[in-house]
Amino acid sequence: MTLRIAKLPKPQRGNVDRRINRSDNCADALELALSSAASRANLDAILLVDGDGLLISQNSTSLDLTMLAAVTPIVGRGKAVPRIKRNGEKREMSVCELEIDGDVLYVAALGGDNTSRQRELGRSLRAAERILAA
Repeated sequence: MTLRIAKLPKPQRGNVDRRINRSDNCADALELALSSAASRANLDAILLVDGDGLLISQNSTSLDLTMLAAVTPIVGRGKAVPRIKRNGEKREMSVCELEIDGDVLYVAALGGDNTSRQRELGRSLRAAERILAA
């Protein structure tokens, strides 16, 4: 007598998309990604800036980030150390460089604790890369 055992189902891995809010519009998708990252890490702001300091995208916030955007490439190139205060309290800023089709962009994160800020900066960098490459 032969014993037959049916194949066990394989567990689902890696195909689960955690993103709830999605958009086919590049600008909206960037804002959603940056807003989600800022919310997860309790950051003041996350922004995407071009090499000239022009704001490309930011998280949903009432803050005017144009001045922060202007200094982001300078900080990203290591030419300045950010000294930023909000409501009299010092805020730390981290900047990463992103190259897309020969253009250098910068993703900056402001506020929060260093560990969370670095984690969400990396996630935002990958999200911007993925969205802009589409």
